[in-house]
Amino acid sequence: MATITDIAREAGVSITTVSRVLNYDTTLSATEETKRRVFEAAEKLNYTKYKEKVQRTKSVTPSDRPSEKTGVIGLITWRSSDEELEDIYYMSIRLAAEKRAVELGYHITNFAQIEQSGIEEVDGILAIGKFTSEKIEALNASATNLCVVGSNFPFHEYDCVNTDFVQATEIALQHLLDLGHKRIAYIGAEETENLYGYRRYKTPTTNTYLDMMTSYNLFDEDYFIVKENCSLDVKTSEALTEYALNQWQGKLPTAILAANDAFAIGIIHTLNAHDISVPEQISVMGINDLSISRYITPPLSTVRAYTEEMGETGIDLLHKRIQTPSIAKRVLLSTELVVRGSTTKPII
Repeated sequence: MATITDIAREAGVSITTVSRVLNYDTTLSATEETKRRVFEAAEKLNYTKYKEKVQRTKSVTPSDRPSEKTGVIGLITWRSSDEELEDIYYMSIRLAAEKRAVELGYHITNFAQIEQSGIEEVDGILAIGKFTSEKIEALNASATNLCVVGSNFPFHEYDCVNTDFVQATEIALQHLLDLGHKRIAYIGAEETENLYGYRRYKTPTTNTYLDMMTSYNLFDEDYFIVKENCSLDVKTSEALTEYALNQWQGKLPTAILAANDAFAIGIIHTLNAHDISVPEQISVMGINDLSISRYITPPLSTVRAYTEEMGETGIDLLHKRIQTPSIAKRVLLSTELVVRGSTTKPII
């Protein structure tokens, strides 16, 4: 595991700056470029966090490379450059995709989400993020080959990769239940227009929380805090946690499941500001296991989504489709519990 000192050296900044950037310290006066260097350094140094065997299984052979000419893959990211810093989940996927594409011998062209000119000229498009159905349809009509990573819309004519967030939520809740928690709150948000589903709430995480807590007769409406049509970033999480604390008054939950790691960081910020200790008074659980989650205070218990594997798998699917078109493939990656310092048994 890379240390904060390693990240500081790689990014060319002080250890204090690294610590404050990784903890989303809003009082830090740092440029967007400095923050980007720190986040990208953390991703780079923790790149092999999921399996050491990846470098062996992903080794490039001559037959892997584009055979007739050097190919070009276009990348389209749902998040803008600045928005990527608010939740580095998609940055992690993008960096891994870029690395794998270079290993396979492709040139990379980055397209803005609003850009259409030139898309049909590249060998394939990798679209990363939660695009609207209209955007995905437009990309599919324009791109010669398409793979979408991280969207929950149904897919028919193109490949897709995502994480099994139903499994991730079940693992997270089961960890808290096994510790003895029963008053488990959920704080989340949904960017509804970018999501697909017939239920009121669209994300697998939100619906799995509702289903699982209801099945155990533990669901309490007061502990269900979800904002619709809103981003899942630290700032939103802080505001929702303030709202929740005002609602709860003296009836605090013993644990909070956050919709993602960025939300978990905001929850911890707000609890600390109210002198509510984590995990002694309230355990906090995240989902994603971002590279920064081990560096916050306390280190975050979470469920690992293999973001690097998502990016690499997307490029591999696109590469195979470029070489030999076939039926569309839908890949769902598994997740893994990571226990750190933000969760413990409830005080009886």
